[in-house]
Amino acid sequence: MVLKAFLTGGSGTLGKELINQSELFDIEFVAPSSKECDVRDYESVLKNIQSFDGDLVLHSAALTNTKQIENDASDAIEVNVVGTLNVLKVCKKLGKKMVYISTDYVFDGKKGNYKPTDPINPIGKYSKTKAAAELLVRTYERSLVIRTSFFGHTFPYSNAFVDVWSSKDYVDAIAPKIINMVKENNFGVVHVGSSRRSLYEIARSRRDDVAKDNSDDSLNIPRDVSLELDCDD
Repeated sequence: MVLKAFLTGGSGTLGKELINQSELFDIEFVAPSSKECDVRDYESVLKNIQSFDGDLVLHSAALTNTKQIENDASDAIEVNVVGTLNVLKVCKKLGKKMVYISTDYVFDGKKGNYKPTDPINPIGKYSKTKAAAELLVRTYERSLVIRTSFFGHTFPYSNAFVDVWSSKDYVDAIAPKIINMVKENNFGVVHVGSSRRSLYEIARSRRDDVAKDNSDDSLNIPRDVSLELDCDD
């Protein structure tokens, strides 16, 4: 039986990959564009989800440019926080399950191997918008928060940090894990990713021309946001 899911953020990196892999996992996404379904507008969200005949809403729409958000978080607040609240309110009103794509950056990176039950402590403005939205979603019993992190299909930079660790992977590896987690009908908070590696190791898994680099505290990057995983690596 094919599972139907309403998807926000279908034009984003993750959204596109979820749609591309959907037929392999017997899941069908209804994914209107951001113009058709503006998460910042409650009435737009209500109209779109109300016309959807499935029971599952996967909310992946978000602004993720950390440098830009650090300079001005106004748009991120509207999309990441207000947008998530609108989707949440509609899901609660209509009794639909909500799956929210969160981030490993809700943690401060001081210890690594974070469990889903560990306290969150975001340190950047992007992280804080995602954490704020996550906490809102967690007030709803019919919700699933998926903390994860991913690159596109390749590493986008010429240098990579050897002293920053993560459970991050590439989107084509993360998308099927998210789909499987969604299909298991879980609720609560789960972690999806791959085994703990430095960013340099992750980069080298797909590119052999990436140079080693060291992080700078001024960058405000969590040093180790590796996750205790709820999915098979």
